[in-house]
Amino acid sequence: MSNTTPPGWYPDPWNSSAQRFWDGGQWTDHVAARNGAAERPRLADGAPIYGLLIWLIAALPVISGVLVWFIRIDFAGYIDQLRRLESWDGTGPMPAFDPFSMFGPGYWVNMVVSIVLYAALIVLAALDRRRLLALGVERPFHWAWAFLGSIVYVIGRSVIVRRVAAPRGLAPMWVAIGVTVAVIISSVVWSAIYSAQMLNQLGDLVNTLPTT
Repeated sequence: MSNTTPPGWYPDPWNSSAQRFWDGGQWTDHVAARNGAAERPRLADGAPIYGLLIWLIAALPVISGVLVWFIRIDFAGYIDQLRRLESWDGTGPMPAFDPFSMFGPGYWVNMVVSIVLYAALIVLAALDRRRLLALGVERPFHWAWAFLGSIVYVIGRSVIVRRVAAPRGLAPMWVAIGVTVAVIISSVVWSAIYSAQMLNQLGDLVNTLPTT
């Protein structure tokens, strides 16, 4: 817009679905949707829209991606227990059978940490939303969306923040997407390696079975 443009409502250069008031010399903070509904007011340039909380939320899946490498499942041992139980002839003590013994300590640690991380995600999202409200963001993305996962909250939060702080606001979303992709790749690699190890265990077990 130039200084010769008369004051009035014009398409918002930062939000294509809204219009912003031009006072004849500069854009103002008065914004309205194209249909006349009130829009969220734009934050001041340089407003601290990020902060530690959102970066923690975006990076939380890294912990799960690392812990998966410590999971060990003794599937061969489980089959061996079943084999000894089935071969029991009823005399003497019954062979011990513990279906949970196949899960190593890493599995249980992973389960506990996953629950703690899930709770931490909800708390961090609620605190982050409170921070955005204090910053002046109207109707920020609700923290309850974090129940669907950190990536859902980060994306929703980033979209709304960008509307009031464009062109900034999307950085946490790209970090969260990158972290999620890295965790998925890590999990796939772990699954492939562990599947090969498990097949080797089963192969060794089969070789110890008596032949008829």
